[in-house]
Amino acid sequence: MEADRRLLRQARERLDGWTYTARDRAYRELFAGDDAAVTAEERQLLDEVDAELAGDGDDGLWGTDEYAVVMGHPKNHPISVVCTRHSEIPASWSRGGESLTEPEREQFNDLLWDYCERVRRYVQDEVNEFVGVAGVPEE
Repeated sequence: MEADRRLLRQARERLDGWTYTARDRAYRELFAGDDAAVTAEERQLLDEVDAELAGDGDDGLWGTDEYAVVMGHPKNHPISVVCTRHSEIPASWSRGGESLTEPEREQFNDLLWDYCERVRRYVQDEVNEFVGVAGVPEE
């Protein structure tokens, strides 16, 4: 039992570094480069939304996602990564006359959800390697 707690504590100490690296990878895959899921204009719009949300006292979009490591879920993983907070554009957010339409907001939120889940999977890969269960599929 003490060994499990020690392993969990060590993984939690590494979580910030793993998350930083995973965020960078997921961002590059979804928001940058030739194969990005958004156009340059859409990425600029997301950056503007981020700046406006942060300026209004909210947390913004980038870096507001949060992750945790927990014991034994699913059963094949001694330590699992969960996303405890996904980045999203709130329904109440508005840019006045230039506000996003609801379908646009939903589309961006779906993409932000995918981003957070990619980060979670990449951090899980790091955790698996750390605990020696690399290659174990998620359930």
